[in-house]
Amino acid sequence: MLLISGGEHDPNIAHLLKITRKRKIPTSKILFGPNTHPSIHWDIQANRLLLDGMQLEPGAAFLRYDVFNHMADAREQTAFRAHAWYAAIAGWIASRIDIRAFNRSGEPNVLKPAILRMALESGMNVPRSLISNDIERINEETGGDFTKWIGKPVCGGEYTQILDDLIGKVAQRGGAAAAPAIIQERLVSPDVRIFRVGKEFMAFGIKSKEIDYRVDSACKLSMIANPPKQLTRQLKRLTDRIGLDFAAADYKTCGDTGKLKFLEVNTAPMFVAFDRAGKGAITDAMLRFLLPEV
Repeated sequence: MLLISGGEHDPNIAHLLKITRKRKIPTSKILFGPNTHPSIHWDIQANRLLLDGMQLEPGAAFLRYDVFNHMADAREQTAFRAHAWYAAIAGWIASRIDIRAFNRSGEPNVLKPAILRMALESGMNVPRSLISNDIERINEETGGDFTKWIGKPVCGGEYTQILDDLIGKVAQRGGAAAAPAIIQERLVSPDVRIFRVGKEFMAFGIKSKEIDYRVDSACKLSMIANPPKQLTRQLKRLTDRIGLDFAAADYKTCGDTGKLKFLEVNTAPMFVAFDRAGKGAITDAMLRFLLPEV
């Protein structure tokens, strides 16, 4: 049996549940949101989890942190509930080494700035990158032309913006912004996203007119038949180091050279749109990994 858990409004969870129903794969689900939540009871000593009063014994599990409910209402208690549900279910899965799951040996505290440095050490082509809130030094590094640079949060959770649009909105005190950000040279479309699922790698091309394709409803996705071998070798080296067997890396094109540069690795990537573009290739690989005997 496969356990699927996450927010009731997460389209990735809904998509995976649809696939398992279609294939008649025995599945349990723990979904939660503003109007829905099941009853769970985890006896730590016995290490037994009851779901709505029934003992849960899956052979595999897939879990996503819920961000969609908080995006919808922005209430503090919604974010609190999402964290509580994730901590409870992820904790139980982590305690049960007999349950097959992604990223079981991953390092949970490796964040985006560290991954950028690790990517460089793995031989990846990384754009000029700064982690900074020092406005004077940012001005020096960029030559004062903020149109050629972008900014994004060090912890993610917001869209990438052109630095020229962002810098005027940032509150400053003594020449320093309230929090550091990732500042990078501006790259251009097309983008490429490469998924790692177990030992499989799948690449997708992304064409968009926006600096961040996630805000572009008209962006076009297409599966790349033969993922670039150099990029997949580098990505394998990096994700092996971090301990990830489910992840997606984003790349964007250098306007001067036309070469792809590495942006980041997502440890819990959105996959539904890419799966549709790939005619189910990602969920096929996910289920092969989670349920190898099915």
